[in-house]
Amino acid sequence: MNQEVFIPLKINTRKGRAAIIIKPKDYFANTPLSRLLAKAEILENQLIKSAENGVSLKEFCEVNKISPRYVRSIISMNNLCPRIKQKIMDGEIPKHLNVERIKNQVLPLVWSEQEVWFSQK
Repeated sequence: MNQEVFIPLKINTRKGRAAIIIKPKDYFANTPLSRLLAKAEILENQLIKSAENGVSLKEFCEVNKISPRYVRSIISMNNLCPRIKQKIMDGEIPKHLNVERIKNQVLPLVWSEQEVWFSQK
């Protein structure tokens, strides 16, 4: 009986020597985009809970000392295709993408169009 085992790993060179880095199962890249994606998820959950308690967006923003425009730009990250989100969390981000470009971009709602946009150079 044959079994396959998948171990996520990365090979880096350190001081001229190859080093194998094994990523744990719950590893997430610590990049500005991954932090923004996590912030978007947290912010949306807080906003939903506040709305259930009858708090408006304006009141929510005043309490948290953030602008409604900022909230809208951050929460738009939650509309990203799940495959793109996974790539961001894995640290597989194209060099041309950064936080400002994604925040200022009007993202297509269709996931296939998002994937084309994400992979453009």
